Amino acid sequence: MAPSNNRFLILLLAAIAVAAANLPPSAAIRAEAEAEPTAAAPSPANGDVLHPAAEFTIPDLPIPALLPCPPLFPKIPLIPCYKEPSPPPEIKECRPSLEKLMRPCAGFLTNSSIFAPTSECCAAFDPFYEDKAVLACLCHLTNGDVARLLPAPLNRRRIVPLLISCDFQITPNALSDACDTLRKEDGIPPMDLPSSPPSA
Repeated sequence: MAPSNNRFLILLLAAIAVAAANLPPSAAIRAEAEAEPTAAAPSPANGDVLHPAAEFTIPDLPIPALLPCPPLFPKIPLIPCYKEPSPPPEIKECRPSLEKLMRPCAGFLTNSSIFAPTSECCAAFDPFYEDKAVLACLCHLTNGDVARLLPAPLNRRRIVPLLISCDFQITPNALSDACDTLRKEDGIPPMDLPSSPPSA
């Protein structure tokens, strides 16, 4: 072969080699590369996660809580709310509460020779301030129903002086008016639970 032909062949092979090096990989090679699984990051021998997901809560905005928190739905982020207090338990009967009051106050309500209620008697009104649910039970005092809890006949003229002497937070007239309203609405708990009918 002539020397000129040899040089041309060498130049042609060199040009092919340079062009092949610059060509993009074929579709088959790309598919094979995509099919290869990505190497998983090494984990410690005890299996603990090196970077666990961080747990965080979004703080509320610095504004007053004016709305109650929804009882059946998740709390709204950023919006402060307040939890409504649970309603007091319903009072079924008034005897337990009134017996605790009548025990130290019986002497003043039945004996006209006792001129003032004792400090124990006045302190017995405290549970009625603390638990508003039993406050309506005092209506049995204003209407004289508590007579059945006393060891002697009730002196009804002693009821108002009892409330005044013990600095009751509601005036006798206001308490009487409130009891009249509750009585019309059937809102005064009974002194005793109604007796269940006898079984057949």
